[in-house]
Amino acid sequence: MLADLRQGVEKEIACFEEKFLACMPCGDDTIGALTKHVLSQKGKRLRPLISFLVAKVCSGVSEATYRAAIILELLHTASLVHDDVLDESSLRRGKPTINRIWGNKTAILFGDYIYGKCLQLIETQEDFDLLPIYSKIARELPQGELLQKELSDSQSYEEKAYFDVIDRKTASLFGASAYVGAKTAESKEDYSNSAERFGRLLGRAFQIQDDILDFDLSCKSGKGFGNDIKERKITLPLIFLLQTLEEKERKRLLDFLALEQKSEDSIKALIESVGEYGCLKKAQEQVAYYSLEAKKALLDLPNNEFREKLGQLTDCLIGREL
Repeated sequence: MLADLRQGVEKEIACFEEKFLACMPCGDDTIGALTKHVLSQKGKRLRPLISFLVAKVCSGVSEATYRAAIILELLHTASLVHDDVLDESSLRRGKPTINRIWGNKTAILFGDYIYGKCLQLIETQEDFDLLPIYSKIARELPQGELLQKELSDSQSYEEKAYFDVIDRKTASLFGASAYVGAKTAESKEDYSNSAERFGRLLGRAFQIQDDILDFDLSCKSGKGFGNDIKERKITLPLIFLLQTLEEKERKRLLDFLALEQKSEDSIKALIESVGEYGCLKKAQEQVAYYSLEAKKALLDLPNNEFREKLGQLTDCLIGREL
């Protein structure tokens, strides 16, 4: 379980939470109210966990590691606030989104404010040296979201386009988290490129698995089912189904996916078809492939208990019902 993997970095995670809270104002004004709302939606902190485990693999966590982990988490948070506006989402992690409560304009401005907080945290030369990775993430996250919207509107079902999206979103953040963990560690050797490769491959496996969970009618993961279908997103299982169908059936399915409103029964029927055609199994094979490649990338890092934990984290995230 994920909780077990945090053993050995509990102090670092706790310190991260204190520092993260300290850089986010929680006063009585609008900014404070927005911040409190965001903090109440705290996720699993996977990206800081990756950063700290990688830093531990490479001999130790430094103050620069904390700042880097916070900056990446802020970039991630800001992107989610903006994504909710773009997707017209009303819920995130079971709670109303900022745009639903305060409106789109406030949500966009608050996302911009969080981006500004990232710059405020840059203090030392070591922090400045990481600016290229931060600017890359700040570019790739909105690029990924815009590309996803473009593909949804054009109803593209090319595998390359799908991977272009997840590489700019989930994989880029996982890769950056691993990279900064290695770059800011106390080791004299530079393992950052190997670490980034591990993170990117893990990010691919993680996102594909997340997309697969959207087709789980049992809802064991707690995220529900069919949300991507409702939002007209064509993820890897649907891509495999569209590639399998004859032209007339494919057009019928694309017409259905384009609908703004879809009945629950029709979504369930589509999910069952995805399973019957073996598309979920095919997508799971991709998860297995990228997770194995991620584990291979770990072999270029120092061999110790924390490298083993990163391998266990990979297994946990791809087999998850977190």
